Amino acid sequence: MRSFTLSSVGSFACVALLAVIGIVAAVGLGGYWLRRWIVPEFSGALARLGDATLGVALLIVSLELLGTLSILTEGWIIVFTIAIGLLAALIGWHMAPEERQEVQAPKVQTVALVIAIAVASFTMAEWTFPSQLSLDQGMFGGDTTWYHMPFAATFAQEHSTVHLHFTDPLRLAAWFYPQSSELVHGAAIAIFKSDWLSPLINLIWLAIALLAAWCVGRPYKVAPATLVAAALILDSGVMIETQPGEGRNDIMGLAFLIAFAAFLINGHQRRAPREGAAVEDEPERDAPLLDKGPLILAGISAGLAASVKTTFLVPVAAITLGVILFSGRGRRWTTAWVMGLPMLIVGSYWYVRAAIKTGGNPIPITKFGPLGLPTPDQMPLDPRPRFAVAHYLTDPTIYRRWFFPELDNAFGPLWPLILIVAVAAAVFIAVRSRNKILRVIAVAALATAVVYVFTPLTAAGQEGSPTGFFTNTRYLTPGLVLAITLLPIARPLRAPDRRAWQTLLFLTIVYWITVLTTPRWYPTYILGTIFITLVLVWAPSALSLGRVRGAVSRPVAAVALGVILLLAIVLGRAQQVQYADQHYTKTTLFLGEGAPQKAYAFAQHLHDKRIGIAGSSEIIFGQYGFFGNDASNAVDYIGVPGPHGSYRLATNCPAFRREVNRGEYDYLIISEFTQDSPLAEYRYPLYKWLKDDPALEEVIAEPEIVPQPDYVFKVNGKLDPSTCPKPGE
Repeated sequence: MRSFTLSSVGSFACVALLAVIGIVAAVGLGGYWLRRWIVPEFSGALARLGDATLGVALLIVSLELLGTLSILTEGWIIVFTIAIGLLAALIGWHMAPEERQEVQAPKVQTVALVIAIAVASFTMAEWTFPSQLSLDQGMFGGDTTWYHMPFAATFAQEHSTVHLHFTDPLRLAAWFYPQSSELVHGAAIAIFKSDWLSPLINLIWLAIALLAAWCVGRPYKVAPATLVAAALILDSGVMIETQPGEGRNDIMGLAFLIAFAAFLINGHQRRAPREGAAVEDEPERDAPLLDKGPLILAGISAGLAASVKTTFLVPVAAITLGVILFSGRGRRWTTAWVMGLPMLIVGSYWYVRAAIKTGGNPIPITKFGPLGLPTPDQMPLDPRPRFAVAHYLTDPTIYRRWFFPELDNAFGPLWPLILIVAVAAAVFIAVRSRNKILRVIAVAALATAVVYVFTPLTAAGQEGSPTGFFTNTRYLTPGLVLAITLLPIARPLRAPDRRAWQTLLFLTIVYWITVLTTPRWYPTYILGTIFITLVLVWAPSALSLGRVRGAVSRPVAAVALGVILLLAIVLGRAQQVQYADQHYTKTTLFLGEGAPQKAYAFAQHLHDKRIGIAGSSEIIFGQYGFFGNDASNAVDYIGVPGPHGSYRLATNCPAFRREVNRGEYDYLIISEFTQDSPLAEYRYPLYKWLKDDPALEEVIAEPEIVPQPDYVFKVNGKLDPSTCPKPGE
C-alpha cells in the first residue's frame, strides 16, 4: 500500500472526502428509489430507515464483490460503488409505481417529540466525546487493536477479502468472524490512505439505531418512548466504554437488528384503521401477516445484522423462524423465500467464505453436534479461561463481588429495574399479545438472553475472577434492546394515551438517572459535538419534520444539505491533517505501561514494511500499533497454517525460523516467550531461537517490560534453521 506524507495527505483530503460524499450520495439515491419500488407505502422516518438500510446493503455487497475479485482499491471502490448506487436508482425509478398511497404515521405530541430529540441528542453527544478523543489520539480498545482494525487494514493492503488474516494462534480463530464492519473500515482506509475516518463510523450506526428504535413504536403512536427505551441500552456504560471511537462492531449489528424488528412491526401499518390513528394489535382476519415489500426489507436488515457478528444469529434466526411459522398455511414458503433470499444475499458472504476455508463449516466455532463439521484445530490457548455465566449461577459470592458491581457499571445504578422491566415486557407480550409479530420478537429476545447465559466467555477469567464479564455483557445487548424497546408497545402501557405518556416519562427518568453515571465530557470537543449532533440528529429531524408538514421545500432542503456538506469538507480536511500528525504518538495507550512502547514508537515511523510478530498477549492484543501511522505496514503473526483454517504456534526453533523465512519479513517484533507463565504448556523461547542468527540485527530491546521483555529485529537475509540452539542449551 502506497504511503503518504503529511503534505500529500493535506492535498489528498478534499478529493477523498468528495469521493466518500459521492459514494454516500449514490448508494443513498439507490436506496431511496429501491425503497420507492419495494415499499412505496412507507413514509417519513420509516421511509428514511428503508433508504438507509438499502443504501448500506448496496455498499456492503459492492465491497464484497470487489474484495472477492481482489480489486478492493480506491479507484474501483469509488467507481464501482457509485455505479452500483446509480444503477440501483435507475432500476428503482423505472419500477417504482407512479401513484402511491403513503401510510402516514400517527401524530405524536410535540412535547413527546421534543423529549425524543433531546434523548437522541444527548446519546449522540455522549458518543461524540470518546470518538473525538480517538480522532486526536488514535484507537486503543483491546479488540480494536487485536483484530478489528488489523482485518480492516489487511483488506486495504491486499485489496481482497479472499484470504484469511491470521492474527494469533488462540483458540478463538477470530479470522472466521463475520467482517462487514471491518470491510467498511477497510474501504475507508483504502480511499484515505489512513484510518482517520474509523473513529467516526460507529456514530453513523448509532444514528440508524436510534431511527430504527423510533420506527419500532411508530404505528402504535409510541415512537418517542421506544426511542428512549432503546437509548437506555445504546447509551449504557458498556456501550460507551467499548463502541464510540473504536473499531468494535456491536453497534452496527444492533442498528440493523432493531431495523429488522421495525420493518416487521410496520409491515402491517397499511391496515391502520384511519389516518393518524395507531394500529390495533390484530390485523384483519385472514389477511396475510406481511406483504412482500416489508419482508424484503426485513430480510435485508437481518442479513446486515448477521454479517456483523455471530451473536446476532440467535435473534435473527429466532425471529425469522417465528415469522415463517406464523405466516399461515399456504404462505410459509412464500414468506421463507421472500425474506430469506435477500437475507442470504446480504448476510451470508462471511459464512460462505468460512465454509470454503474450513471445508464445509459456515460457523467454525461449533461442529454442529452429530454433523461433526470440520473446525480449525487450534491450540487450547485463550485470552481468558472460557467460563460462561452459567458456570457461576449457584455461586452467590460471584454475584456479590463481580456480577452485581459490573452490571452497575454496564447498565447504570438502575440495572435491576431495567432488566426486570425488559424481561417482564417480553414475557407479557410473548404470552398475552394478539399480534404475532410482537410475540415472535419477544420470544426471540428471551431466547437471546437465555443463550447469553450459556455462551462461553460471558464470564471469562480465572476461576472465581470473571474479569471478562463487564465487556461481554455486550452479548446480552441484542436481546435486551429488543425486549426493552417492546416495553412501550405493551397494550397496558400505551392505552389510553395518558398511560402511554406516563410510560414515556418513566423511561425518560430512568434514562437520565442512568446516563448521569456514564458521561465523558471534554470541554475542548464541545464545538465538534454540536456539529456532529447537528449532522446526525438535528438536521435530519428538522428537515424530515419540515417536509412532512410542508414547511420545507426540496430546494431549501437541498441547500441546507449542501451547507452541511461544505462544512464537513472543510472541517474534515483540517481534522485529517491533524490526525495524520498526532495519532498513535502516545504509545502508552496501547495496553498500558506494560506494552512494548519502544517497539510501537519504532513501528509508527515505518511505511510499507512487512513485519512478523510473535509472542504473548502484549504482542497479540495491541498488534494494530505495528501497522504504522498510515496503516501501510503488513503485519502477520508468525505461526503454522493447518487444515480447516487452523493456525498454530511453531513448537521448535527450526520450524519457527522456516516460518520467518516464508514470511519474507523486513522486521520481527517478539516477546521473549509465547506465554507469560513459566508453567504454561505452550511456552517457547522465541528470543533464544532468534538472537544468534547472523541474518538478524537487534535494533530494539526492552528488557524492563513486564510481564515479558520484547525485542525488534531487522531481517537482513534468510535465517538458518540448521544453526538453532539444541534443546537444553
